[in-house]
Amino acid sequence: MINWLRALLVFGALAVSFSSMAQSLPEGAIQAGSLANQKLIQDAMTGVLVTVASQGCEQPDEFVPYVREMPSGEVGTRMWRELWIVEGCGDTYPIKLRFQEAGVGAANWMIE
Repeated sequence: MINWLRALLVFGALAVSFSSMAQSLPEGAIQAGSLANQKLIQDAMTGVLVTVASQGCEQPDEFVPYVREMPSGEVGTRMWRELWIVEGCGDTYPIKLRFQEAGVGAANWMIE
């Protein structure tokens, strides 16, 4: 299992890759990119890396985020969904995430 320090190092190496993978939208995606800020992406990436490691890939090469559902609800409680495609270890790992604002300027995430 990936430890937290290693997950952060891997995240730094991945550096939110918006590479050639982003040329076409995967099924269910409505736009390329993430609506999360850099801190929220970093926080969620830790869970994504642990999930991918539990599926057999401890050193993914890159990830590309996509929006599946635009924010809805009142400011401070809005929710949106994303799909992060993780590539590595000869495979593709689609990870579905849900983001939920927790007041103004804060948000939580969960892997669906």
